[in-house]
Amino acid sequence: MKAEERTDEVLMAELSRGRETALAELVRRYQHDIYRFCLHYLKDAETAREMAQETFIRVYTASGRFDVNRKFKPWILCIARNLCLNELKKKRALSMETLEDYASVSREESGEIVRYSGSGPDEVLMARERLELLERALNTLGEEARELIVLRFFERLPAKEIAEVMGGTDGAVRTKLHRVLVALREQYAICKDDL
Repeated sequence: MKAEERTDEVLMAELSRGRETALAELVRRYQHDIYRFCLHYLKDAETAREMAQETFIRVYTASGRFDVNRKFKPWILCIARNLCLNELKKKRALSMETLEDYASVSREESGEIVRYSGSGPDEVLMARERLELLERALNTLGEEARELIVLRFFERLPAKEIAEVMGGTDGAVRTKLHRVLVALREQYAICKDDL
């Protein structure tokens, strides 16, 4: 079976049996995602690269303890998140990256920021205004609320996997996410009225 056809969980089982080519495939699959995820927290490209590398080192060293009945992606995101939070505690980093920059970085594997490319100046202006409104609304939310938004809408994780990453139950995540979206809608309306 080709590496592309094997699931992440099968690759982890192979890695736990000493097949290091499985780690190379996991790195190939997730290196850009983990880097962007770390960049979301750390807002520093070099530190994000270091934490992404450390994440894969931790995956390698913990491969024997990985439960192949669990999903791999939330597990690796949890490792990356914990490393980033520990790094932030050390450096006392400030707030999370802006929504526009994170969303742009998320779309580009190279890490290059891609701006909206509408067909005309009026579309570009309207899109920029909507992004600014959304960014202002997001900045009024707490860090945990922004993290929920990022995991759900940028990483596209379901509630159960978000619960694995952040701790808690999927029901609690759904409830918090609902409250965050209600607050975000209200804040977006306030920001829109302020224009």
